[in-house]
Amino acid sequence: MSKPGEDVVDKIVSVLGSLRLTVVLLGLSITLVFLGTIAQVNAGIWTVMEQYFRCWVAWIGGWFPFPGGRLLGAALLVNLLISHASRIKVVARGPRLALGLATLAMGLALTWFVISHVFDLDSTTRTINPSQRVTIQLIQGGGAAAVLFVACWLLFQRKAGIVLLHAGVVILMLSELFTSVLAEEGTMTIFEGQKVNFVEDNRTSELAIIDVSDRAVDDVLIVPESKLKDGGLIRLDGLPFDVEVPPGQFFKNALLAPLRAGEANPATQGTGLQVKVENRPEASGVDSSGRVDLPAAYVTFKDRSSNSPLGTWLTSVHLSRERGAQTVRAGGKEYHVSLRFKRTYKPYWVYLYSFKFERYAGTSTPKDYSSNVRVEDPDRGIVRDVRIWMNNPLRYRGDTLYQSSFDAETEKGTVLQVVDNAGWMAPYVACMIVAVGLIGQFQLHLLEFLRRRKTS
Repeated sequence: MSKPGEDVVDKIVSVLGSLRLTVVLLGLSITLVFLGTIAQVNAGIWTVMEQYFRCWVAWIGGWFPFPGGRLLGAALLVNLLISHASRIKVVARGPRLALGLATLAMGLALTWFVISHVFDLDSTTRTINPSQRVTIQLIQGGGAAAVLFVACWLLFQRKAGIVLLHAGVVILMLSELFTSVLAEEGTMTIFEGQKVNFVEDNRTSELAIIDVSDRAVDDVLIVPESKLKDGGLIRLDGLPFDVEVPPGQFFKNALLAPLRAGEANPATQGTGLQVKVENRPEASGVDSSGRVDLPAAYVTFKDRSSNSPLGTWLTSVHLSRERGAQTVRAGGKEYHVSLRFKRTYKPYWVYLYSFKFERYAGTSTPKDYSSNVRVEDPDRGIVRDVRIWMNNPLRYRGDTLYQSSFDAETEKGTVLQVVDNAGWMAPYVACMIVAVGLIGQFQLHLLEFLRRRKTS
């Protein structure tokens, strides 16, 4: 006779692993995708991703709570795992069980090695036919999947393929979680004859305050966009002044227009005396124009000792790119202030020899563009010449550098998309695991059918 506590646990497990819960969660997921699609009418895709899918609770319209993408994904994962644990049992015993567990350990280790790029060579030290790159990745994933299938067959026999294909789905779900939390991406813009060691993330901005009083080295302090949005007083150690963004004076996307005579103007210093901010809706992030948000903010600097304002400056990404940084003087020092896209500095430099751009004959449609670059890594003493072109990226030190775009005005500058995603191989492996699981399950059923037909 079962105990009352055991009955409660059994009921909870039954509910969490039920097909009904699966259907409900899938329905909620479809609804979330629909709501997120509608939300892109008034917000950019990256804002929607953060507010609807890469969160635990999505606030629809800013007030109605709805399960977010992470909550639904976690619930589906728990539902899948409990469903398998309660319905599919290990049938192997004795030596077969030991062999199955050993093979499973080997398959898991091999899968981890493939995802962790243990079998990869640095692309700056090898030559490989670009058309073979994806094939090699799929072969690696397929090899790991084949070992896992053998392990599942030893342990689960007839249901080996079902277990394996669902394991592939789990890896795919976890890879998206890993990517959303840890992966970083941005762009590296380089003109011919120039070298760059930083990546800009055009989805977010930062206020850079640079102490240029020392001719040998610049001391850079950063205020992230999240703090600028919140407004209020911001205190940074090492500065003789505080930073304040008045409420409503940060703009996610803005254009600059000439200031008319007699118009109210929050700015009291700098370029903002001649121009004003015109707020604009966020860029969608998916249209063919490739437009991005250009943030702007009115920033007040206050002397820390007297709390008296030094002035209010209009800062914007557009101004910083067109006219450079603005100057603030305080405490006997000179500071350069600019609002710019968030920067991430790399331990290597990329020098652009030349950029090649080809069009289809008689049209302005791009046919192909490529960059001949030199990778300089002072820490490792590496200097390599590499060609990057469309669909053929450079992989170096965990980064993947894709040929993304170019400077349309001069056609002498390249734009490289730089992605830092240690788990980029996981989707390849997951897809091969699912494929091997489906094929293997079909083969098991086919063999069983042929065996029965032969004996009948």
